[in-house]
Amino acid sequence: MYNRRRLMPWLNWATATIYVFFQFFLQATAGLMAARWRIDFELTRTQVGSLSGAFFVAYVLMQIPVGLAYDRFGARKILISASVLLCVGIFGLGLSQEYWQAYLARLVMGCGSAFGFVGMLYVTSSWFSNRHFTMLVGISETLALMGVALGEVGMAWLITHYGWRITMYMAGGCALILTVVVVFIIRDPVKNIPVEVNEWVPLGRAFKKVIRNRQVWLAGLYGFAMISIINVVANLWGIPFFVQRYPAMSLHTASTMISIIFIGTGIGGPFHAWLIQRFSARQVIMTGCVCLTLLLYSMVLYWSTLPFWMLYGLLFLTGFFSSAYILVFGVVKDSINRELQGTALSAANMLLMMSAPLLQPLVGKLLELEFNFEQALSIIVITLVAAVFLSLGLDKNTTE
Repeated sequence: MYNRRRLMPWLNWATATIYVFFQFFLQATAGLMAARWRIDFELTRTQVGSLSGAFFVAYVLMQIPVGLAYDRFGARKILISASVLLCVGIFGLGLSQEYWQAYLARLVMGCGSAFGFVGMLYVTSSWFSNRHFTMLVGISETLALMGVALGEVGMAWLITHYGWRITMYMAGGCALILTVVVVFIIRDPVKNIPVEVNEWVPLGRAFKKVIRNRQVWLAGLYGFAMISIINVVANLWGIPFFVQRYPAMSLHTASTMISIIFIGTGIGGPFHAWLIQRFSARQVIMTGCVCLTLLLYSMVLYWSTLPFWMLYGLLFLTGFFSSAYILVFGVVKDSINRELQGTALSAANMLLMMSAPLLQPLVGKLLELEFNFEQALSIIVITLVAAVFLSLGLDKNTTE
């Protein structure tokens, strides 16, 4: 029994991390399927961006309700319900014959996925101390992104050989297995249950406290810019960009390029968390990371004669330094009372993930208006410049 009690935090954290991996995996599939969606559903580029962005529209709109739900009901009930939603959405997308059906399925997938990352944050916050929070979140991000990086290559092969619909059915089977794992593993720590209703902060007051918190806004908008490297480039427009710039590049090679971004992001997250634990200079580290991300991304975007070996290196470093978006959650956690942490963390995550439904269709629209890829993807450069100034207002130190 003693060993089981010691294992429970780690089993819960590992299961929540697997859920995040699957969420990230689903986010990354749109770029691989975009060309086939255009053919099967007869879509414009703007519609492709909207179809991809539907996932994130639902994801973003669900964030505040998700945080309130975790604060009210705990992780177990919420994650079980979310994993069932995920199954329905994935199979629905595979079965879709019309654009509106696919859009609806992507919305349902987004709803199910909305509980994943915040769930991992909530589970980690519930089972572990503040001292270990940022590091464990960084490790979760690493494991998820490394899996996605490897999965990108495998997904490209599956889609090429079996088609995107069969690939979605396979993903739906994985979602069913995940649901079973969540049912058997996820538990809420005893200290979190049961809780009397009158102990909860009223929803209106909780929401007001969160939206009036300056650090939530600064950190969330900083993260919006940094995670756009993943949400806009890696998840959708990066593969079409590379294939257009280098006509001889295959889908497999382009997906490998994108995988390098994920690998860099996966390695960078825990490294930045370790730096903060070691030097207690969070604001300096976050400012340095956004400056380097801006420089490296600009080189990838505007330097059109890069040899492949240099491009791989720049993409890895871009992912590495942009992974500082993971530090946003430490800023938010340190700035809010414990009973509001689920709501505050989900609010910050909402701001981060808004980059997908806002910027993915915007890039598609700019391309339709005869802007080239370099010009369309320059929108990310603008957000990164803004993030440099936002980072200067972040709290300088962590709390223990």
